[in-house]
Amino acid sequence: MKAAPSAEMGDITKRSIRGGLVTVGARMVIVFINLASTVVLARLLTPDDFGVLAMVLSVTAFVGVFRDFGLSTASVQRGAQLGPVEASNLFWLNVLVGLALTAIVAAAAPAVGWLFAAPQAVPVTLALSLSFALAGLGNQHAATLQRLMLFHRRALADIVGAALTLAVTVVLAFRGGAYWSLVWGALAGTAATSLLTVALSPLRVQRPRRDPHTRDLLRFGGHVTAFELVNYFHRNLDNVLIGRFWGAEALGLYSRAYQLLMFPITNLRAPINAVAFSAMVHLKDRPQDFRAYYCKVSFLLAMVSMPLVAFLAVAAEEVIALLLGSRWMEVVPIFQVLAATAFIQPVASLRGLVALSAGRSGDYLKLGFINAVAVCTAFAVGLPWGPLGVATGYGIAVYALLWPTLRLTFRGTGICMQDFGRSVAQSAAASVGAGGAVLLASGLLHPFQHLAVVVLGFKLLVFFLTWLLFNLLWPQGFFRLRSGFAALRQMRRR
Repeated sequence: MKAAPSAEMGDITKRSIRGGLVTVGARMVIVFINLASTVVLARLLTPDDFGVLAMVLSVTAFVGVFRDFGLSTASVQRGAQLGPVEASNLFWLNVLVGLALTAIVAAAAPAVGWLFAAPQAVPVTLALSLSFALAGLGNQHAATLQRLMLFHRRALADIVGAALTLAVTVVLAFRGGAYWSLVWGALAGTAATSLLTVALSPLRVQRPRRDPHTRDLLRFGGHVTAFELVNYFHRNLDNVLIGRFWGAEALGLYSRAYQLLMFPITNLRAPINAVAFSAMVHLKDRPQDFRAYYCKVSFLLAMVSMPLVAFLAVAAEEVIALLLGSRWMEVVPIFQVLAATAFIQPVASLRGLVALSAGRSGDYLKLGFINAVAVCTAFAVGLPWGPLGVATGYGIAVYALLWPTLRLTFRGTGICMQDFGRSVAQSAAASVGAGGAVLLASGLLHPFQHLAVVVLGFKLLVFFLTWLLFNLLWPQGFFRLRSGFAALRQMRRR
């Protein structure tokens, strides 16, 4: 009776490892591209240029909540039960939604300029409205690739899009394009990704037909969209408030700190979430395998993300100086506060996957409401202290919500709070301990403060050695660490 579940989970694990290799590898390429873009553009553009784009994106992100009405997530969650008629109907719905959103954003462009008292935001909004129509063409094709676990094809489209974004943006910035270089680069990347996804997907679109199962998908997608709607406020209200009350320069500093820190988070979380969601959908009716897979993913994600974020926090001055330049040093304290929040976010974000893969879109929506109310309140409380106050309020809210939201998510799934604690405890302790060792050793580096590369290298050495020592001293820490690295090596071989 137990052989079949083990065999099935083994097959899904192998497929998810192969998919993880491809998606994580692709993300590493995209990270390199984005870092290159950050280093170059920080020297070609000003905080005002980034601030103008951040103003517009904070508003278009609200409209982007409705970019596919949750139909892509519904398609993946349906799994093998999704038929060609339903898939085609979802494609046409995505196209119509994309065109409608383009029209809505274009019509709202004057209001965006008025909201931020920035006339230059009007033409930028008009241009970026085209991204919704472009994305609508490829949303369902991308969902098909994820549902069938054809991650290598989706990875190719993402890499090409990121590379084209970098190329167009840098060329235009060199030619004095200012914030327009960011706009046209983003549009070029979106178009390339969407069109290549369509070409690589096995989805063959049929004419739309009436189908009763499409209504169920719309209902599921409606819950996802409602979540994204309330989630928008605690993802973008910080930009709106800072831009409105503190101006473009303050928003430029905040957005650079946030985006730079989001490199490790987004580029670790996104590929793992994509693979884990597809795998957990297959395991949703097998509680023991579902729980075991969650624990495995949580441990691996904590093992990779926590030490990375902790090191970035204690080496923030050197990282900012090398990547952005000396004129961006005001970013450092904001970056460090956001890093404290980012320490737990990648692992905590798996709670959304647990709810969605189990088909509990209603609980997923509850999570969104709880997060939105708490985080938006924290933004408002911290606003009088500027970007640093907003970042601090955000961190306090995230940690305050961790326990209750995890309990809400885990109920009825077989996963318990102890599973979360055991998954992250070793990595959290080792990362915090290593960060503390770096801070203690920093006093030895005063004679070399002007040599950022030397200081960064020394801090990295101290951090790694201390992190490794903590892991070896942890009960069964060596065995768990070896198992984690074995999984990573297996991904590399595959």
